[in-house]
Amino acid sequence: MHFRTGTTDDAELIAALHTESWRTAYAGIMPATYLSGPLQEVHRAIWTTRLSSSTLEFVGENSVLLVVAVEGIALQGFVYLFLQPDGRILLENLHVLPTRKHSGIGRQLMRHAFTWAVAHHPDKAIYLEVLRDNAPAIRFYGRSGGQVTREFVERFPAGFELPVVEYTWNPDAVQALAHTGVTPDLLAPYTPA
Repeated sequence: MHFRTGTTDDAELIAALHTESWRTAYAGIMPATYLSGPLQEVHRAIWTTRLSSSTLEFVGENSVLLVVAVEGIALQGFVYLFLQPDGRILLENLHVLPTRKHSGIGRQLMRHAFTWAVAHHPDKAIYLEVLRDNAPAIRFYGRSGGQVTREFVERFPAGFELPVVEYTWNPDAVQALAHTGVTPDLLAPYTPA
């Protein structure tokens, strides 16, 4: 298993893993018709846009990070985070292949993300939003030291609403969880191919 900065070439694989993760983790939480619908195409469009050179030039250097976990040539997981206008860092995505859950990949991806944050934004908090009914994720973020800072109901574009919990790690917690053994190339900003 190795970890590297994601590239434009990873968009399709990331979209597929993102979709598989949602269909597994959100079964019984999100409507089945939504999960079985064109979710892969939606995720493909999201990742193609996020990883385009024009998007990355717009967001600026050291304001976004995508790290992928790869075993051989197979994508095992990824983490994506970016600096928000309010000064916090949003951990927007953390996904691991459903068959690789509980293998430590998610924790390693978080440590890479937190190490990047400490290197580039040492005074910033990291936060994420997770569906309240996603019990395994709630347990994982709680065990990882996240503090519940907000609860709200999110309305999804497909027309349904679900309760969401926001977890936050203050700068001291980010520093404590940062992994010091990350190679310097992962700390560099993403450069499109």
